Amino acid sequence: AYAAMFQNDLKGLLAYSTISHLGLITLLLGLNSPLAAVAAVFHMMNHATFKASLFMSVGIIDHETGTRDMRRLDGLFRSMPITGTLAIVACAAMAGVPLLNGFLSKEMFFAETVFVSANPAIEFGLPALATLAGVFAVVYSLRFGHDVFFGDRPDCPREPHEPVHWMRVPVELLVLACIVVGTLPAWSVGPLLATAAQPVVGGTLPDYSLAVWHGFNTPLVMSLIATAGGVAVYLLFGRRLKMREHSLAPGLFGLNGRRVFEGLMAALSDAARRLARGLGTRRLQPQLLWLIVIAGLAGLGSALVVPLSW
Repeated sequence: AYAAMFQNDLKGLLAYSTISHLGLITLLLGLNSPLAAVAAVFHMMNHATFKASLFMSVGIIDHETGTRDMRRLDGLFRSMPITGTLAIVACAAMAGVPLLNGFLSKEMFFAETVFVSANPAIEFGLPALATLAGVFAVVYSLRFGHDVFFGDRPDCPREPHEPVHWMRVPVELLVLACIVVGTLPAWSVGPLLATAAQPVVGGTLPDYSLAVWHGFNTPLVMSLIATAGGVAVYLLFGRRLKMREHSLAPGLFGLNGRRVFEGLMAALSDAARRLARGLGTRRLQPQLLWLIVIAGLAGLGSALVVPLSW
């Protein structure tokens, strides 16, 4: 989430934010609580909905303007009001704004971090880190929604305009789902969530509520702090974030996800070539022998782990 705030490429921002949300889901599953497992499944569904709509919105923006660089994108709302409205609503869902689907699963996430039973450092640190991640989520959502669609005229390779209607229909359906789930969660997604969460929980589903309002409680306070903190950080540093020459987040020792990924792929490819040179052959018989040996070892290993019964 921290790295996402510093991205100038729209897809880069969404990619880093996706890693952040996947980390949130993994944390929920790691809490080993039935309610946390339900929250994880719910957030998977919500994240898939608003993030897919945002990636397709970026595709539309790139197609119609010729760039994804946020430093060159300003004031697109004038020429792309419908696309802008859809993307802004999806950004609000990603930030966890009330009456949108992202708010509901974020509240469930906050609730699970508050009520976890562990040593005092985790009981205090986990909600604090969750709130901080919420602050960062608001900042990068504002960077997408505000930096791209408001401000001066854009400096694009192409004159921006709305796409053909059918190019926008998938985004419209997904954003509609964000709104419907956010306002009528029990009616719209309740049965589907129960069906999806059942095998993850692995037993009887716990009691949980999909109500929009749960009263003024600790998770709501955490959500308010995250929203207010994110808006404050954006107002203080938003222009500076956009004017940065590069997308490397300070304090992360020059960590660049693309460079790490490409380096890993290059290392794996090199290892595969070395393995092919050492073990590869054009003859069919050695290949079949390897297949039989590996299958036999796999079966023997399975039998040793789970003894065969008659």
